[in-house]
Amino acid sequence: MPAKYHRLVRIYYQVRASAYAALFVAIGLHMRGRGYGEVAWALLALQFLVYPHLLFWRARRAANSLKAEQGNLLLDSLLVGIWAAALQFPVWIAFTLFLGTSLNNAINRGGRGALGALLAFSSGALAWGLAAGFRFSPQTDLAAAALCLVGLSIYVIGLGNIVFIQNRKLRDTRNALRESEEHYRIITENAADLIAMLDEAGRWVYTNPAYLRLLPREALEIGVDALAHVHAEDRGTARAALDSAVQTGKPQQFYYRLGAADGTAHEFQATAKSFAHAGVARTVIVSTDITELRQRDKKLAVQANVFENMSEAMMIVAADGTVISINRAFTMLTGYGEEDVCGKPEDAFRTALQPPEFYGEIRAALERQGYWTGTSWCRRKDASIYREWRNISAIRDSAGSTTHYLVFFADVSQSAGKIAHGH
Repeated sequence: MPAKYHRLVRIYYQVRASAYAALFVAIGLHMRGRGYGEVAWALLALQFLVYPHLLFWRARRAANSLKAEQGNLLLDSLLVGIWAAALQFPVWIAFTLFLGTSLNNAINRGGRGALGALLAFSSGALAWGLAAGFRFSPQTDLAAAALCLVGLSIYVIGLGNIVFIQNRKLRDTRNALRESEEHYRIITENAADLIAMLDEAGRWVYTNPAYLRLLPREALEIGVDALAHVHAEDRGTARAALDSAVQTGKPQQFYYRLGAADGTAHEFQATAKSFAHAGVARTVIVSTDITELRQRDKKLAVQANVFENMSEAMMIVAADGTVISINRAFTMLTGYGEEDVCGKPEDAFRTALQPPEFYGEIRAALERQGYWTGTSWCRRKDASIYREWRNISAIRDSAGSTTHYLVFFADVSQSAGKIAHGH
């Protein structure tokens, strides 16, 4: 049995069981004294007391409980049609049986449901008439008629309650959807990123206001080619990404350049996601402007290239003394590679050959004036000694705190030797 079933199945069960119980009493009053045998009474109890529970059990076990309940409603019409004919069409009983089941089918399936109920009721009555003959006895006992009205009232009120519940849930759903749409609209219209929806041919369906910072309004009209202002070299890549998003249903990322109305070029990182709306393919594109980021990356790449190819040995050190980066000339001069020094303090890999107060003077000069220049004896990785000229500059942030040190090196051993020998 499925763990869950549609909530309407239980509501229909409660309405059906209550109304059928009232009809059992009404039809029983009508049958009393009219010579119906034990079989008729057993069938009456089976139809109006047991049958509602069997239908509920059937619907709960079905893979599609709501569809099974719709089948139950047509079965109701068929069986009450048989009962109306078998009872010889007493007016109030036949009217109650027909109206109650037809109304239920109409509420669930509209005109098709009402027509289906009419055909099912007529088929049941016709089947009984063909099998047992048609007889008409329209009189209905007063007590039976009153109970029919009670049963029909229960049925109609119950159905009205079902319609009320459905309408309330629909209203709540619409209100929640409207609030959700309003939230998304506010987010979309105030987002800095470019957000757009395209049709399957890559034409605008929607663009958020951020696009107006770059393109004229006429370029964003619905139906205009969304790739018209994309750089010619990137248009093919963008088109392929959009097609792939539609065909695979998976998000696609791509980069493109866009020529703005003011003549500036912007670079974007975009994500395209396709979905079906009312059977029509739509693609949502969210584009982030990475122009400044790309420019920074290029600038940093140039700076890194300059740093790496400087003829002087260079080292960048964090404020706590940890080596962050070295260039090629540093390795050539000292023999130490990146794996030897980066992430470590310099005194962990180069043994100092000066007294402690010498380094204290360097720190004091850096704190006082932000730089220090001088020479000292140093040891290479192969343990050879050389005279090193060093220039250290402190790099400070906007608050004046030192964040890094930039250190230049040079081997001045030969110059020092000449001075020592008087050359």
